[in-house]
Amino acid sequence: MKHTALARGLALLTASTLSVSGFAAEKLDVLLIDGQNNHKWQETTPLLVTILEETGRFDVTVATSPGKGSDVSAFAPSFDGVDVVVSNYNGAVWGEKMRTEFASYVREGGGFVSVHAANNAFPQWPEYNEMIGVGGWGGRNEKSGPYLRLRGKSFVQDPTPGKGGGHGSRHEFLVEVREPNHPIMKGLPLKWMHSEDELYDRLRGPAAHVTVLASAYSDPATKGTGEHEPQLMVVDYGKGRVFHTTFGHDARSIAGADFQVTLQRGTEWAATGDVTLPAPAAELFSEEAAVYREVTPAADAGGADEGFTNLFDGKTLEGWKQMNGTAKYTVDNGTIRGVTAEGSPNSFLATEDQYEDFELRFEVMVHDSLNSGVQIRSRNNEKGRFFGPQVEIEASPGQSGYVYGEATGLGWLSPEPQDRKHAHEHIRNGAWNQYRILAEGPRIQTWINGRKVADLTHEEVFKSHPKGHVGLQVHSIKKGSGPFDVAWRNVRIKELDESP
Repeated sequence: MKHTALARGLALLTASTLSVSGFAAEKLDVLLIDGQNNHKWQETTPLLVTILEETGRFDVTVATSPGKGSDVSAFAPSFDGVDVVVSNYNGAVWGEKMRTEFASYVREGGGFVSVHAANNAFPQWPEYNEMIGVGGWGGRNEKSGPYLRLRGKSFVQDPTPGKGGGHGSRHEFLVEVREPNHPIMKGLPLKWMHSEDELYDRLRGPAAHVTVLASAYSDPATKGTGEHEPQLMVVDYGKGRVFHTTFGHDARSIAGADFQVTLQRGTEWAATGDVTLPAPAAELFSEEAAVYREVTPAADAGGADEGFTNLFDGKTLEGWKQMNGTAKYTVDNGTIRGVTAEGSPNSFLATEDQYEDFELRFEVMVHDSLNSGVQIRSRNNEKGRFFGPQVEIEASPGQSGYVYGEATGLGWLSPEPQDRKHAHEHIRNGAWNQYRILAEGPRIQTWINGRKVADLTHEEVFKSHPKGHVGLQVHSIKKGSGPFDVAWRNVRIKELDESP
């Protein structure tokens, strides 16, 4: 029966609210925060981005904090122009500036979405706990506030002493709607099976201004509490709106069609107070078995993008020429593979053509011991040295995606690498990683695996390098080390119109 539900759901999803091409309403700006979590945020964030953006209703920007054990006191993304913040974060307490600005943002009318373990975060931050209503773990207990317990047809506050937060074994479970007329739930069935997930229980907190939209029975047979536990909630915080979903432990949980639908609808409601996304077909929800729909992150989708030209045909190095160095570049199983050569200076494989304003996309896999990069708008100087802006590539934790002035005498063009606390873990070591580079006039922006890294405007380097070649770097290595390699694939570019 599970396979029947899966097949039926996949056949219908193309016409559902999960993917609404040509959506007419103005797009909403989403700021998704990650960087620390006791769950695999590196895997789940790209999925969340895709689920939201495929509706055509949202534009998502990802703000990634410094990694676990790092100082996050200076982490303070701007909330200006943001319609809704989605948190995939559970880690070190943000700095005072970030906490103050975030609380003010929501209190004054901003939207907030708490996803799964985000309700574990910040047990000692009163404003945050008021926003999420109830949370778990982190030492939460009766001093944190009451449980929410279903008594009769309503959820009531229960001050019984006990720990806050728990879950039984992972399993599919039945979700029951408690507020069918709320905009998020309107048009959804009254009951459905949720994808394999952790059924959060014993959440507790201030529990003020909380409306439970849906709950699930925490069965003792799966090590549960024997209570109906809140799973989807909304909270009023000042003028702001909060959507709290306990769902979304990992990629398997997120593959549930119900998770995707409720995230999309809850995010729109948190941003606007209404839901204009069309309700999905009832067949996408089943009381017998969860309906799954695997999500492919947009950054991983590959393929031919509209308006892009392939710089590498996957078979030959036609259209490329080597600049400097003796590192060896070959075509290997549909990739451009560069291998270090001991005693060689930095080597570059450059396009024969030059480019001014453009969007460049590629995938790269780099050896953990090798520093690499991609040159943009670069050329040979009077001494024959290839030089210009370079987008960094190296293993995590590192400074991949930031922009360096290769052989320009300017050092780092991005300000962040002057401080090692800006090292991040966006690169998946030993795996393929998706880069996006947008060069428009003096402004250069970069993304890795869907996460924005650099956004700088550098008039000086633009004046000296308004156009140039794209170049693939193999860095020099220390004597007695190596050989190390780096590989690129799906290298493609879209030249941008000169008109504004």
